[in-house]
Amino acid sequence: MRDCRRNRRTFLTGTGAALAGLAVLGAAPAAAQAQPHRIAISLDKVPQIRNVGGSVVLKVQDKLLLLIRDSPTDVRALDPICTHKQCVVKYRPAEHDIKCPCHGSQYALDGRVRHGPAPRNLGAYAAVLEGDRVIVTL
Repeated sequence: MRDCRRNRRTFLTGTGAALAGLAVLGAAPAAAQAQPHRIAISLDKVPQIRNVGGSVVLKVQDKLLLLIRDSPTDVRALDPICTHKQCVVKYRPAEHDIKCPCHGSQYALDGRVRHGPAPRNLGAYAAVLEGDRVIVTL
């Protein structure tokens, strides 16, 4: 009887270790795909953001991006799809905010909701201005 328990314990311990190893291996490709990657966008391709106050919505690797040039050294990158009814938002340089033309939701330049009906903030991406290009981390 004692040998039976030892064999069962050894079997269960070994099986648990093997399953844990498979779980880690199975998660590895998903973790690798989730790694952020950097995209370089030349200002020659998006002259709308060469100057402060400019903005543009463009498609990059199957994602829509709203790029806003809000200072001589800063560019912001946001998901331009309103979280209320999925309309494309517009940057308003005079008001220094972002507004949805469909139902009036307003967002701050960092994507936070200022005024609903939008239930959630816009998605935001890291963006830096490096010389004559914008580097966005998706």
